[in-house]
Amino acid sequence: MESSTTPIVKQANTSIFISAALIVLLVGSVYISQLIFQEISKSFNINILDARFVFSLSCFFYAISFFIYGPLSDRVATRLLVLFGCVGTIFCLVIASMVDSFQIHLLMMSLTGFFAASVPAALFAYTAKNTPNEKLPQAMGVMISASIVGIIFSRSIVAMMADIWSWQLAFIIYAGFILFACLFIPFGINNSNNNSSNANVSIVNIYLAAAKLLLNTKVVIFLLVGFLLFFVYLGLSSFLTFYLKGAPFYLSSTVLGWLNFAGISAVIGATITGKLSQTVSDKKLLIICLLCVSAAVITIGFSQNLLCIALGIFGLFLFVFGIQPIVISVLNQIVPINSRGAISSIYLLSCLAGGSIGTYMLGIIYQNLNWHGVIFACISLALVNVALAWLGMKLIKK
Repeated sequence: MESSTTPIVKQANTSIFISAALIVLLVGSVYISQLIFQEISKSFNINILDARFVFSLSCFFYAISFFIYGPLSDRVATRLLVLFGCVGTIFCLVIASMVDSFQIHLLMMSLTGFFAASVPAALFAYTAKNTPNEKLPQAMGVMISASIVGIIFSRSIVAMMADIWSWQLAFIIYAGFILFACLFIPFGINNSNNNSSNANVSIVNIYLAAAKLLLNTKVVIFLLVGFLLFFVYLGLSSFLTFYLKGAPFYLSSTVLGWLNFAGISAVIGATITGKLSQTVSDKKLLIICLLCVSAAVITIGFSQNLLCIALGIFGLFLFVFGIQPIVISVLNQIVPINSRGAISSIYLLSCLAGGSIGTYMLGIIYQNLNWHGVIFACISLALVNVALAWLGMKLIKK
């Protein structure tokens, strides 16, 4: 028995490793501009606040695309979706690094978000469908951890390469990383359909079934929790770049890249809560983590010491991503198993839509009320989120 199951275990481990590596790179491709707004603004001779649209649009198209790829991941072979996303992302990154027009650059970065979304959408669904319920929080924790590492790795490495060479060369090198990872897809990603029960269901019906999930009040509440969480997290992260590059800090992109590594705490958060959820109630974990997010925002917003800000960033990543396995696991257990691909992708859509809209809306607040206006808005929304999560958990208990 042991010898017969060993190859299966090894194949599963290989699949998880390659899936995680692909998620690191493709999720990261959406975030590569977040620490280099200043460099992009100089290259295209635009206002630095306008440069934020590169990230905002990329993130917006990335988020919206999850509603396209999520239902498809319940019907189309995983390997096909992954290859499609990788090839499209490589092409867009190379073109974005070569054009002289800011409008074309915006288009290419928006399309980068569109193509990149197919990879995590396919692989999150693949993991959700092939994992028993009792191991689901841990498995999703691994995938979420890969997303986190992708965010941290991409922002940091591109910022450092931009300081050493240029952001254009950094983009091309990053596209090369993705191309190299593509070579391993046949060895780790099964070419079968994610869910054979949907094989005879039309694409239209799959999308209709995904839309019907939004009629469930409990589902909507937890989607809003993700939306507000990322509104605060990604919106604050974007304007933290402006704040730390200005007085009194005047940090370079390289220093920002190193500071960004404080976010590696997110991997710890996702791993710990994934395991704790098996022994501690989801409600307690979720409420505690959301309150700690508020505390992290306060620390970042009002500290004048760089070490305290680094600790705030550490805490923000730790608790924002510590929340993710809990919410995704709850959502996956609310819906039928043949909708798990759709709900995982819709949740990621709501999170990233929150981040994209947060970057845009907080930009307006930043222009009018400066940094402290951004911080007060983030604290208020973080506390609203605590109330939403409490309501959602209460409805599930009933």
